Amino acid sequence: MKILKEKIIKNYNFLLKKGMNLGSEGNISVKFKEKVFITPSGIDIKNLKTENISEIDFNGNVTNGVKPSSELDLHLLIYKKRKEVNSIVHCHSDWASILSCMRRKIKKFHYMIAEFGGDDIKCSKYATFGTIKLANFVLTACKNRKGCLIANHGQISLGKDIDEAVHLSLALEKLAKQYYFCLLIKNFKLLNGNEISDVLKKFTNYKSKH
Repeated sequence: MKILKEKIIKNYNFLLKKGMNLGSEGNISVKFKEKVFITPSGIDIKNLKTENISEIDFNGNVTNGVKPSSELDLHLLIYKKRKEVNSIVHCHSDWASILSCMRRKIKKFHYMIAEFGGDDIKCSKYATFGTIKLANFVLTACKNRKGCLIANHGQISLGKDIDEAVHLSLALEKLAKQYYFCLLIKNFKLLNGNEISDVLKKFTNYKSKH
C-alpha cells in the first residue's frame, strides 16, 4: 500500500511541476481491490506524505482517519459506474479551465482527440464542486470517453492505471491549448466523420495488439 501511495504523491508533484495545479488544487485517486486511495482535502501538494493519503471503502467510509478530497463522491461514482477505470486525475490546468469557462467541447480538430475514445471531448454541465450533482454531470460528459472538461472548473482524466490517467491529463491540456488558438484563428478545418472514424479504428486495433 505504501508503494501505491508513493506513486500517487510522485505523480501529484509531477503535475504540480508541470503547472497543472497550484497549492492544494486537483486530486488523484487509485482503485485497488476493495479500496480507493485518494489525495486529501486542503493539504499543499508539496507537503504531502504517504500518511496523508486517504483510504476509502466503496461505501465512502474513511478507513484510516484521513479526510479525503472534496471530490470523493465524483471519484467513487466513476469507479462504481466505470469498472475498467482504476485511476482518476482531476486538474485545474490553465487551458482546459479556460475552455471549461467557455463551456466549449473540444471538437475533432486533431486526430489525437481519438485517444479519449470518441470524436470529441465534452464539457460537463456546471455544478458546485464536491457535490453529487457535479459527479453525475461529469459521469455523463465522460460517457464512452476517458475524460472531459468540467464547466467553470477544470478537467478530469480516467485511466486503466495512474500512468494512463496522468498521461491523458497532460494530453487534454495540450489539446485544449491547441483548440483555443484554433478558435481564435476561426478558419481551421475539422476532420470529417470518416477521417476520425479511421483514426478511432486504428487506435482500437493498436491497443488490441498491445
